[in-house]
Amino acid sequence: MASLFRDLFRQNEFWAFLFVLGWMLLNWPLITVAAGSVVMGIPTILVYVASIWLLIILALYLFDRGYSG
Repeated sequence: MASLFRDLFRQNEFWAFLFVLGWMLLNWPLITVAAGSVVMGIPTILVYVASIWLLIILALYLFDRGYSG
């Protein structure tokens, strides 16, 4: 299973796909969907953007780990 992920992380097309996916998720139309509502006192747009950033950081961590190991 680990070799499957390692092979996937070494493909340039996969990283281009993740870039486009991150760009789309942080684009204006999807961010405005989360605007205006509040969950447990926290604006939904803040939760949305923070979770997307967390996913991007996790993907970069896996990318670095895939190339170094």
